[in-house]
Amino acid sequence: MKKIGLWLTSAMLAYSLYVPVAFGATAQLEEESSAAKQEQQADQEQHGKHKHSHAHPGKKMTSEEIQKMRMKKLQRLATYFEIDTEGKSLEQLKKEVDQVKRDQPEKWEAFKQEFRAKKLEKIREYAKQKGIDVEGKTMEQLHDELHELEERHNHS
Repeated sequence: MKKIGLWLTSAMLAYSLYVPVAFGATAQLEEESSAAKQEQQADQEQHGKHKHSHAHPGKKMTSEEIQKMRMKKLQRLATYFEIDTEGKSLEQLKKEVDQVKRDQPEKWEAFKQEFRAKKLEKIREYAKQKGIDVEGKTMEQLHDELHELEERHNHS
């Protein structure tokens, strides 16, 4: 059960890295991210195990890289919502995307569904490359199997 909860937390954190720019909740994201990292570190210290993490060890992003990533993701959202991005700042795009999301909630839901479907397809392709049968499996199941495969590889 802890494994599912941790996976869900990790998935939510990964998803929150994608969505907060559109919500304008960057500060909240940083607080939640910091709290999640502290909780994970405490759990690792207590149990002496490495919990799965999607971050690449030793690869820290600079604030400039983070800003570029946020801008790129926000521009993708703006393009989806047919908002002109030319010459606009991050803040301007956030405001416009937030407004269109409120004005077109059906389109926002469709975007989220499309994003989830693409994410599932990517994890399926990756799992297939690793020799895992993907038929009828959820993203959570595939994630767990990939994690187990990684753990076996790391302990070999």
